[in-house]
Amino acid sequence: MKPQTASATIAEFKRRKMTFAKRGLLPMFMLILAGCVLLTLSLTNHNDLFAVLGNMLIFISGIVFVLTAKRYYRCPACDKVVVPTRDDGKPSEISFAIAYGPQTCPYCLVALK
Repeated sequence: MKPQTASATIAEFKRRKMTFAKRGLLPMFMLILAGCVLLTLSLTNHNDLFAVLGNMLIFISGIVFVLTAKRYYRCPACDKVVVPTRDDGKPSEISFAIAYGPQTCPYCLVALK
């Protein structure tokens, strides 16, 4: 999908950002919360199984974040994941980072805000 106007591109990016928040960030925070509850139970009950499960949930939350970011948090114009920029303005090579409030896409320089 390649919108023709800047306002359509901005609206589409806002829609994708909201979808990412609903399908990526919210489940990630819920998994982290559940993992912390299990870790707390492991400390009070001295149960290693709760500790292992809690750590697994927190680890899985990172996988959920990365997969949903790669799927939904993309520029509508060039369809690349919006990543942070280095000091020289070029896209960062960090593969799991996203720029959550970018003004422009670092690849095609289309306005996103």
